[in-house]
Amino acid sequence: FCKDGDLSTNESKQYAHANATAAKFAIEASSFERARSYINIGIQLLEAQHWQTQYSLSLNLFEMSASVSCVHGDIAKMTSCLNEILSHARTFDDSLKASSLLVKLLASSSKFDEARDQCLMILSHLGEVFPSEV
Repeated sequence: FCKDGDLSTNESKQYAHANATAAKFAIEASSFERARSYINIGIQLLEAQHWQTQYSLSLNLFEMSASVSCVHGDIAKMTSCLNEILSHARTFDDSLKASSLLVKLLASSSKFDEARDQCLMILSHLGEVFPSEV
């Protein structure tokens, strides 16, 4: 990993993509610590306005970070990543994975009412109608 300023913008983009790809393979191999390292480097290499200029890559890296943080039990990092995704998601579909992870986080934290409310909100966006008292 290079010091700040050692890489051109184009090189930073290429290395961020390469780290995202490496993280994906590490996750598939259940090498979560290695994946976490690749993800963190990839996020560090993103541009300052990455949600505007590198949206897909940002979404991918932050989703992987939230998932790996869940596996590691790093609730603070998971929450931070989920908040980042949910505040920048451009479409409902882009927020689905983060919303699903949020439901798991809430349920595992014994926040069952909040988890249920989140599930109902997701289902209502998908066109399903439920009575207000479930």
